[in-house]
Amino acid sequence: MNTKILHDIQKTAYSYFRKYTNLDPTSQGFGLVLDHSEKQHVASIAGTGFYLSSLVIGVEQGWISKIDALHEALLTAKTLTNLPHAFGFFAHFLTYETGLRHGKTEYSTIDTALCLCGLLTVDSYFQNQELSDITSSLMNRIKWDDFIFERDGKTLLHMAYNPDKDGAYVEKKPGFIHHWDMFAEQLMMYVMVAGQKHPLSLKLYEGFSRVKGSYEGIEYIYSPGNALFVYQFPLAWLNLKNVKDHQGISWFDNAKQATLAHQKFAIQHPQFKTYSKDLFGCSASDTPHGYRVWGGYPNSDQRLNTDGTVAPFSMIGSLPMCPEVVMKSIEKMMEIPNLWGPCGFYDAFNFEGDTPWISKRYYAINKGLELLMVNAYLSQDVYKAFMKHPLIQTGLEVLKWH
Repeated sequence: MNTKILHDIQKTAYSYFRKYTNLDPTSQGFGLVLDHSEKQHVASIAGTGFYLSSLVIGVEQGWISKIDALHEALLTAKTLTNLPHAFGFFAHFLTYETGLRHGKTEYSTIDTALCLCGLLTVDSYFQNQELSDITSSLMNRIKWDDFIFERDGKTLLHMAYNPDKDGAYVEKKPGFIHHWDMFAEQLMMYVMVAGQKHPLSLKLYEGFSRVKGSYEGIEYIYSPGNALFVYQFPLAWLNLKNVKDHQGISWFDNAKQATLAHQKFAIQHPQFKTYSKDLFGCSASDTPHGYRVWGGYPNSDQRLNTDGTVAPFSMIGSLPMCPEVVMKSIEKMMEIPNLWGPCGFYDAFNFEGDTPWISKRYYAINKGLELLMVNAYLSQDVYKAFMKHPLIQTGLEVLKWH
C-alpha cells in the first residue's frame, strides 16, 4: 500500500494547527484554535485537544523539537486553567485572542472531553511534573456529580450547561441541556469518569441505549442521527482494536460496520452524483449551504438526510478500521481538481449542481480527525501516549474493557 499520500495528509493536517492556532506567547488565548479557517476570532475548545495531540506527532515526526513542543503544551495548559468554565466544563466557542466565552455559547461536555483528550495525551507523553500537576487540577475540577442524574432507572449525563435564557441550545429555561441517553461520540467521557474512580462509572456507561439496526445486511449499534463522525471521534485517541467491553461490544468493530454501511448507502443512492463506492460518508461538514450535519441509514426517523455532500475526513476518519476501502477513497479524491489545498483536502465537495462545488474551508476538528487517524494507522504516536496514561488505564479497567 502506497503510504506517501498518507504522510502528505498527516503533514498538511499538522500544518493547519501551526497556521490557525494562537501561538502568541503574550496572548491569553495561547493554544486556542480557530473553529475554521474562514472564521476569524472564534476558536473551538475541541480544536485545542487536536492541537495538543499534534505536538506529539510533530515531535515524533521531527517537525518540532521536544523542548519547544513541551513549552507550547505548558503554555496551553496554563491557558486552560484561566478559561471560563461551568462545573469544570469549558465553553464550546471562545474568542481566539482573549479566551473569553464567545457570545452565549454553551458549556459543553463533549467539546471539553475532546480538549482533555489532547491534554491527557501530552501529559502522558512529556512526563513533566508541572504539566501533570495542571492536568490533574483540571481533571479534578470537573464536577461530574452535577451533570449525572437518574431517569427511568438509568444513570445518565447531561450534555451541556447554559446559564442564559436565550443562550445556545436553551429551549424552555436556562441550565442543563439535553442528555446522553443514546450512543454517540461520547465514549471517551465514560473512560474519564471511570479513570477518576467515580462510584457510578459502570452504571453511567451502561445508561445509554444501544440500539442495533442494519442496512443492506450490515448490522451495528447506530446513533439516532447516524452521522459517521460519531463512530470515529472517540477512536481518534482510544485504541480499541481487539478490545471488548463487559457486554461483548467492540466499538472498533462497530465503527467498521458503520463505515461499510455508509459506503453501501452511497452505492444504493446513485441519484446523488457525488456518491460512489469510493466517495461516501454522511457526516458534519461545510456544504454549499453552510455547515450541516447529515446521516445515513438506519436512523431514528428512517428518513433521507443528505444533500449529497461528501467530506474527506468522513472516509479518512475510518482509515484504521477500513484501510483498504479508505485508501481507494483517498486515491479517488486525489483525482478531484482543486480539492487539495495548502492544508490538504478541503473540508467537503458536492457535485449535485451544474458546477462542482469545492469548499474553501478547513474545520479544526475535521482536519484534526484526519491527522490523528492517519497517525493511528502509520505510527500510533498519539495512541501510544494516550492509552498509557494512568487515568485512561484505570478507566478501562473500571469499565471492564479488555
